[in-house]
Amino acid sequence: MVSEKEKLPGIKESELFLNFECAARKIGLGILLLIIFAALAGIFSTGYLSRAEKTNAQQNLTVVYERFGRLQTEFRLKITAHSRVANKYVFSLGGDFSSSLETNTIWPQPDSMYSKDDRLFLVYNNLKSMENFSIWLYVTPTAPGKLNHALQLNSEPEIRFWQFIYP
Repeated sequence: MVSEKEKLPGIKESELFLNFECAARKIGLGILLLIIFAALAGIFSTGYLSRAEKTNAQQNLTVVYERFGRLQTEFRLKITAHSRVANKYVFSLGGDFSSSLETNTIWPQPDSMYSKDDRLFLVYNNLKSMENFSIWLYVTPTAPGKLNHALQLNSEPEIRFWQFIYP
């Protein structure tokens, strides 16, 4: 029987590298499982932790969005105006929205749309009879990093929310 201290001819083993390999095997499985669970939870893209919802102070405007996304991968923003008596809705999107996101589709189409001072304005007329009015925006990120957005309905308090876009 060969003892542990006995060297085999032609084999040079480094105890440092053997210890490193042993530690990497022990820790590596844990790190791999952590990455897999984080991906399933939505840390890197769509998932349980990625979906977020914000409402303004008056509880009449809500945005549902993905907190984490990938560069050049389309995602959806759902904006809902709750029970209001107004003849005209003007949704305003600001912050990094115009500079870092490319708007692909807006449904329903606004009656008019314009931009001013890095803000995108969507105007909807004759909505007095609507209980809850929702807009779906399909957008594609054009820049990686943390993006800060602001959403406002008419002149009411705005909603500020952020997204992190992976390269």
